[in-house]
Amino acid sequence: MNKRNLDPQFLATLTVLDSAEAAAYLRTSTSTLAKYRMYGGGPIHIKQSTRKTLYRKADLDAWLSSREAA
Repeated sequence: MNKRNLDPQFLATLTVLDSAEAAAYLRTSTSTLAKYRMYGGGPIHIKQSTRKTLYRKADLDAWLSSREAA
């Protein structure tokens, strides 16, 4: 992960996040997101290229909401 600002306040201003930013936003690891992409069950993602995966913040929020306990 390159040295960039993954501060929660900064992440809240973005609408599209890369894997590192999405992992920080979800408070998980990039490898966990990769497993979700591989096996399913994770948030909707956008494959920009073979090495770049993006996530819409709205999709991350929707995925989190769908996982709330009753």
